[in-house]
Amino acid sequence: MVWIHGGSVEDSSVMVADLDPFFGRVRALFPDTRGHGLSSRFERVEDYTYARKAEDLLAWLGGLGIREAVWGGASMGGALSLWIAAHAPERARAVISISGPPFVPSDEDKQWWARQRSLVENGRFEEYFDANVRLRMGEDALARLKARPDRYADLTGALRRHSVASLLALLDETYSRGEWLEDCRRIRCPVQVIAGSEDSFPTVAMSRRVAAAIPGACLHVVEGGPHFPNRTHRPEVQGVIAAFLDRLGL
Repeated sequence: MVWIHGGSVEDSSVMVADLDPFFGRVRALFPDTRGHGLSSRFERVEDYTYARKAEDLLAWLGGLGIREAVWGGASMGGALSLWIAAHAPERARAVISISGPPFVPSDEDKQWWARQRSLVENGRFEEYFDANVRLRMGEDALARLKARPDRYADLTGALRRHSVASLLALLDETYSRGEWLEDCRRIRCPVQVIAGSEDSFPTVAMSRRVAAAIPGACLHVVEGGPHFPNRTHRPEVQGVIAAFLDRLGL
């Protein structure tokens, strides 16, 4: 089971707790996608597309001798899991996509990035990190994270592995993606979509469109959940994951 982090300021370390109850029933793998965590950085937008990230992960699994996996994750990780199922169907046994949007970024998100871009241009990576957490999880979540200074230092320190050019390329790609919902119609493996009712991108309506596009896909809406309901409502999300694994016979 390949469990993938969100984009921008995240890495694999934020995902481990999601699958903790399942370590006895699956082999859980937590990659850092390119531009994140300990993986390589690049300075061209075209090096951060889903196609490039998918190539990395499929080659990595091949090196481990793994032909097929259950893919999943949150935000970028959820969308990348859907991308792999659509474009390399023989490698996907199933998908769990939490807040994974195959859509053009919203105008609000694009405007937000236009306002924050100068922080990255001027090397103020920690301020950008704080702004991103506020956007996706809210001020309270940022306060809880800053109350753990060692953890906060680990996450912001990882951003410092970027040059200004490589972080700009990563984020410019994030906020310039096109819609690929039609690609999701190709998916034939079992899919569980999970959405937070309070998420602004993707909205619940967007997540319903994703689930409707994929034959047989199921949708679970976490009431009160934000963009990362796997963290704020972890027991509920883990219950959905458990039921999905049961349906797969795992």
